[in-house]
Amino acid sequence: MSIPLLIDTDPGVDDAVAIWLALASPELDVVGLSVVFGNGHAAPCAENAVRILDAAGRSRIPVHIGADRPLTRSYARQGWGVHGADGLGGIGLAPASRKPDGMDAVAWMAERLEEAAPSSLTLAPIGPLTNIARLLSDYPQAKAGIREMVVMGGAATPNGGNATAHAEYNFWLDPEAADIVCQSGVPMILVTIETARPVSATPARIARIEAAGSKVARHVADLLRAYVHESKADALFDPLVVAYLLRPDLFGRSYAHFRVESGTSPRLGALAWRPAQGPTPHVLLQAPDPDTIFDFLAARFRHLP
Repeated sequence: MSIPLLIDTDPGVDDAVAIWLALASPELDVVGLSVVFGNGHAAPCAENAVRILDAAGRSRIPVHIGADRPLTRSYARQGWGVHGADGLGGIGLAPASRKPDGMDAVAWMAERLEEAAPSSLTLAPIGPLTNIARLLSDYPQAKAGIREMVVMGGAATPNGGNATAHAEYNFWLDPEAADIVCQSGVPMILVTIETARPVSATPARIARIEAAGSKVARHVADLLRAYVHESKADALFDPLVVAYLLRPDLFGRSYAHFRVESGTSPRLGALAWRPAQGPTPHVLLQAPDPDTIFDFLAARFRHLP
């Protein structure tokens, strides 16, 4: 039976690859996309979410707009530039076929979770955690429907950040939200910068995806080339969240306890973690073999238009 999946996203090049991977995988049932600010403001990110669904022939999947700023602070810095002028590499994806759905994303997620069987829906937050923090704070009864969260965020090593020396971009944009989620007690599996950095989009690996031959595979190759050119970085971030849901055997794991530095901390957004001796709600993922991941992506993208 497929896993019902809610993706909280801020598309974004690597978001697009993650969403397409989920859509290409019969093991997952993408219930909908909730959109948060992050790589850009929430409204253009939601438009991109529709464009991504359109390209895969899945336009009817719901798209709902959520937070357009952090919980308690200003929106510090967009990441749009490294994702191209339109946030999707400027590769010429067609305009969105429709507007996003009208209901607030957080209320919509709460409704889906409250209707679900206990511990049945998986959350895949791949942007700042503002929507998820609001969900857990404003709708505590919805927590019962969550099976687990697989999150892209955090830097697990000192001075390993990409937004500041200490902090990864998603956690740094809304550290208060990230800390609320870490303290929620919901099972949380974390794809950190260290998980992703070894999984680099080299020219040879991108060519393997392109060789899959589908239209979406060609889009993925074009997006990754544009992203590597603009960002001068080649790590695969958000798709590893979905890859873990599909192939957890490819990832090492260790148990930990998480907090996120917030408030006036000089290490704002830093992941503060300590190892645990036994199972906890928090899991750190280790980097998978890069070639295995890219071969897996190529095989999956053959199944999309």
